[in-house]
This record gives sequence, C-alpha cells and structure tokens, in this order.
Amino acid sequence: MKRTGAVAVAALATLGMLTGLTPANGDVTSPAAAPPAAPPAAPPTSPPAAVCGSSSLNGPTTPPDGAVVVPEGDNSGVDFRKPNTTYYFQTGTHTLAADSLGQIIPGNGATFVGAPGAVLDGKKLNNSAFTQSATGVTIRYLTITGFVSPQDQGVVNHDSGDDWVVEHNTIRDNKGAALMAGAGNKIRANCLKDNGQYGLNAYKAGNTITGLVVADNEFTGNNTDDWEHQKPGCGCTGGMKFWAVNGADVTGNWIHGNHGPGLWADTNDNDFLIEGNLIEKNDSMGIFYEISYNAMIRNNTLRGNNWVAGAARATTGNAFPEGAIYLSEADGEPRVPARTSKIDVSGNLLENNWGGIIAWANADRFCNSPASTTGDCTMIVGPRNTAKCAPGDIDGEPLKTDCRWWTKNLDVHDNTFTFDPAAVNGGCPTKYCGHTGLLSNYGTYPDWSPYKGDVIQKAIVHTSNNSWHDNTYTGPWQFVPTDMGNLISPAEWVGPQYGQDAGSTFDGGAPVPPPIAQNDFESASASPYTPWYGSTVTYKSGDAHTGTGSLLLTTTAGSGSGVSLDNFPGYPGVIPGQQYKASLWYREALATMPDVKWNVRWRDDAGTVLRTDPIPLPRQTTWTQATDTLTAPADATHVDWTFTWSTGAGPALQIDDVTLG
Repeated sequence: MKRTGAVAVAALATLGMLTGLTPANGDVTSPAAAPPAAPPAAPPTSPPAAVCGSSSLNGPTTPPDGAVVVPEGDNSGVDFRKPNTTYYFQTGTHTLAADSLGQIIPGNGATFVGAPGAVLDGKKLNNSAFTQSATGVTIRYLTITGFVSPQDQGVVNHDSGDDWVVEHNTIRDNKGAALMAGAGNKIRANCLKDNGQYGLNAYKAGNTITGLVVADNEFTGNNTDDWEHQKPGCGCTGGMKFWAVNGADVTGNWIHGNHGPGLWADTNDNDFLIEGNLIEKNDSMGIFYEISYNAMIRNNTLRGNNWVAGAARATTGNAFPEGAIYLSEADGEPRVPARTSKIDVSGNLLENNWGGIIAWANADRFCNSPASTTGDCTMIVGPRNTAKCAPGDIDGEPLKTDCRWWTKNLDVHDNTFTFDPAAVNGGCPTKYCGHTGLLSNYGTYPDWSPYKGDVIQKAIVHTSNNSWHDNTYTGPWQFVPTDMGNLISPAEWVGPQYGQDAGSTFDGGAPVPPPIAQNDFESASASPYTPWYGSTVTYKSGDAHTGTGSLLLTTTAGSGSGVSLDNFPGYPGVIPGQQYKASLWYREALATMPDVKWNVRWRDDAGTVLRTDPIPLPRQTTWTQATDTLTAPADATHVDWTFTWSTGAGPALQIDDVTLG
C-alpha cells in the first residue's frame, strides 16, 4: 500500500491540526451542500475531453474591448497588478524577468486572455507564471510552458487564490504542478500535459478549498520527473492530487497516460463527485481515494490502468492486490456533511485494468500512530481532541471509533467489470491480477494500539457496512477478503462467509455459493463428531443418502445421550444478522429411533455460546430432509452443533449430507 505523501507545502505537515474544521463544541462543519446532480446516461466510451491540440484552445484574434494589449517578447516591464483589468497577449512568445522569481502577480478580478499562438515561456528559469493570492482571476487561451516550480509547488495559481477561472489553456512541459487550486476555482477545458509532477495539485491550509470544479480537461503524461522513484513513498505523483478539499466536482475529464495514479484524493478530502471521466492507461491506480470521506464515484470508464505498478509489484512476488479504483481508509461518514454519507461507487465500466476495486484499511494507521507518517488525524476527532488519541483514552469510546479511518459504508453497485488476462500488459499472471479486494493487515503496531490482531480485518469485512451488489463480471475474477493471502472464487465471495455481490452475475450467471459447513461422510476419516457417554459414532460405508458413506449414531444409555462436533469453537466465517439454511438427511437405523434434536449453536470468538437453535428430528424410517432458516445473532463468528436425545437404547439414527449455508 502506498502511504500518504510528502506535504504539498510546508503547512501540510500540520494537517492533523487543521483550522476551520471544528467549532468549539467539536461538531464538524462544512458549507451547505447542493443535492447530487443527475448522473450521465452511461460511462464514456470515447474521450469526453480530447482537448490537447484542438481548436478549442485558440483564443480571440482581436483583443476584448478595453483590454491592455501585451506584445510578444519581454513582458517584464508590464504592470500586471491592476485589479479588474483584462490583459490580451498577442500571438507569439512572451517572457518574464530573467530570474527564478520572474512572475505575474495579478490584481483582484484581473483577466488574462491569449490570442491564437500566444505562449508564456518560463525559459526553464522562472519558477511560476501566476502567483500570490488575488481573488477572482481568470486565465484563458494561453500556452504556459517552460516553468520550473519546485516539488509540490505550482506554475499557475501558485498560492491557491480563491475564485480563479482557468479554462482553454495548454499548460505543458513544466516542472512541479501545472496548477494549484483554491476555493471556488473553476478549472475547465484545459490541456494539462507532460508536467514534471502533477497536472493539478489542490491544497490550501485549513481545509478551506470548497466548491472546486475540475471539468472537461485532458490530463496526460504528467509526472515526467517520476517523483515516486526520486523519493520512494512520497505519495506525490500523478495526473491530479487533492489534499483536504471539502467539496469538489471532477467530471467529464480525459485522464490518461499519467505516470502514477490518474486521480488521487488524499487526507481528509470530503464530498467528491467523480463522474463521467475516461480514465485510462495510467501507470498506477485510475482513482485513489485515501483517508478521506463521502464520495460519489459514478459512471466513469476505467480501462488499462495500473499495468505498470501491478507488474512491478508482481515481479517482487508481492501479492497485494492492485486495483483500478483503490479505496484506502475511505469512510462514508454522516457526521461529515456532504451530498452523500457513503462511498458510492456505481455505474462504472472497468475494462482490462490490472485489478478491480480494492478497499483497504491499514490496521496500524490512525491518529498519533507512528505508522501514520504525516501526523494527520481524522475530521471527526478534530483539532480539539487530537491529543486524546493516545494511550489510555483511545481504548474507550468514542475515541476508539473516532481516532481512525475505518473503510466503512462502501456501496459498490451496478458496475461492469471485464477482464481478459491476455489483454492486460501482454498477459498477466492471475495470481496477481484480476482481483477485487476487501481487506486489512493484522494489527501489530504501536504497543498501545487498540486495533491489534484481527480487529480491523473483521471490521472491514463484517461490521463496517461495506457492500458489493448488483454488479456484472466477465472474465476470471478472483476476490481477496480479510487478508492478502486469502484469494477466493466468486462462489466463496458471494457465499455465507462473506455475503458479497448479492444480485450480481459472473459471466452471465450467478455462482452457487459453497456452504459454510458441510459433512458428506464420504470416508471413514470424514467424521468430525465426538460421542458422549453411552453413545457411539460409526462410519457406515454404502447405504448413504448420496455418495459412498453416512454416519451411524447409536446409544446404549436408556436415559439418552448425544454427539457433538469436535471443532471448537466451531466453523468460522459467520456473519451476524446473516440468514443461513441448515439442512441434513436422516432416517431410523436398525432399531426404533427416538426423537432427536439437532442443536445449532452460535458462538463468539471466545467460544461462548450466544444462542442455540434446536431443530427437531422426529422418527422417520426413510431418508428425510430436515431444514430450517436461521439468523446468526449479534457478535456471532462461529457455529457448531450437537445431536441429543433423552430416551432410548440401541441403534438410533443415520445422518448424511449435513450442511449450513
């Protein structure tokens, strides 16, 4: 798993102490959210924003009325600070002062417009093109190239000014990020190409970016400087990166061929709409939503993503699943106001990516843990209570819940997954590719963590309201629940142990889930039963309901006896609240059969019996099926059973095909 990256600017090191997040009473606040927009009819099949090189980037051939005309050549003497002024850049190459700080510092409300062929060139000398914190700036129809912003800094809107409109520009071949962003920015219909780090880096101290629109742009070839290899683990690469953004619409973009993830939201982002984008052939994940909240990821097409990173991981023998969509400690959280209280992933087409949708929670990553390397804390805890996420206090509620991101309230539905191993990277080993996962690691660190052991592994699978359903799968998909070493078939994924993908189809049909427990008694070594006092358990070859054998239960005790499973604490994988069908076939054997009870016992992890459901087995002389539908009680994780009778001596009954599923 990739971890949170280096800070976007120096202030990001204090994300755990964000200001403006939480009022004095500790309640989380955000601006009033608009209702969700209606989704597009279907995921795009062709680029929705083929912007680079198109005529849409050509500006007006004559200057707007009242504009200051900026001639080509050296513009270092032009006063760009006038507020509410329009500047028209004539066709040709424009340059700034011949030092690293040569830059345009606009006034509030200023507009910058390029004629066809107007190029603002940093000459690989100037750090940034447009800087400082003016509001309401508009930039249109310029080609901006050759600037050399340092890592995590940007060429346009370097200081994240608010209410900027940046549209119909080509911003390419720069160092750092093509764009930074502030609150209310509208970034539309631009070509953001071949920049050294990002096409867009959206961060502003205090979680104050709201109302961000990133629409109809083409992001391609970014991260040419390959920052992840320069600084391994920096988490600082890709087409676009969002940090602590509280409300963003990322719609209708073509995000392709970036070196790293295509779209990465990282660290206390919230209220994202990611819709109608074509995201393809990015070296790493197409969409990465990490330690963040409440998002609608819908009606996107993701194809050919993560081939490079997936293959690189596979060559090391590391089987951690790589996906097209990666949800890492991503929470649907109703206490953080947004247009949704879920991570809703729906209506997407995922085609021949290295993997599908991976949902992950790092058990050791939480507020103030050394494993959370940037020092960030959840939005729920807020700055006032951050210090309480510490030994002692964190063991109790509400801090045990609120001091970590859980990966919860995921709703993954109505997506289409297609996968052909031969079409992925020229062929990929299915040990490593074609996986969808819902998993965590075994918690070990630090010593004071209340999440050690399998606490988070159980939570992410069984108690965090994470649901896959009504999806369509084509190809040899496999699934990774609970732990990275647990690679299972669709039938097991939909079965009672995990209960996922109800209503989904796999290659046109629904898989038949295996039972959580099954006793077929096909050999003398197949009996997991222990006789009680006065009873015996005997394998009986032939004369079975099905197959080659059955089990004979006899008793010599006139007052009754019984037998029990010897697999304490029982069969694992029980899901609390899940319905299970209990079924067996039985008949009288050799002598009069007494009334028998089949006692299904639900247990917790400690083996404590939480409830017993008796199923009567009245005397039958021919093979008869006994069935019942049972609902596992709260906290149940295991199940076993006994057979008991209160009277009778002599041979009792014969059983076969015992299942719970």
